[in-house]
Amino acid sequence: MTAFDYRSLQVNDAEAVFAVAREAWQFTYATVFDPAFIDQFVRTNYAPERLRDLVPLIEASQICFDVALDVDQIIGFCNIGPSAHGAQLFRIYLRPAYIGRGIGSALLTRGESFVHTRGFVSYYCFVHKDNELGKRLYLRHGFRHHPAFDQSDEWYMEKQISGDQVMP
Repeated sequence: MTAFDYRSLQVNDAEAVFAVAREAWQFTYATVFDPAFIDQFVRTNYAPERLRDLVPLIEASQICFDVALDVDQIIGFCNIGPSAHGAQLFRIYLRPAYIGRGIGSALLTRGESFVHTRGFVSYYCFVHKDNELGKRLYLRHGFRHHPAFDQSDEWYMEKQISGDQVMP
């Protein structure tokens, strides 16, 4: 079994994270959104300059944005940070070829360490109602769907954490 490496996002990772986001979105949402929407969404929300702007926040430990590497190639990422309503998982994506190999789980565990060390007892995310892959990942990792907080086509999911569940 291949061992993967994990570390915080660095300035020179922005283009690779953008490429992973594009590939992951095209795979995950191919039957949900049209290709033009996916392209525009990724170009806007994962633009390398926007990703580079996050690095000072990462370095100041204000947010968690970790990348997963296979040798020196970025294959996935996870971004968690504080929001107006608590700790939020903003995004987690992998290159499709790496799904099912424990990388998403490892990224979540790293993110939960960040959440726990900041005193949060839970964190939440929104996942598109048709993103079956994402919903299965979250449910498998202890998230619960709370329909009362859903927003349009997005499920609200939350996970309670405690110190004994989080590994550094």
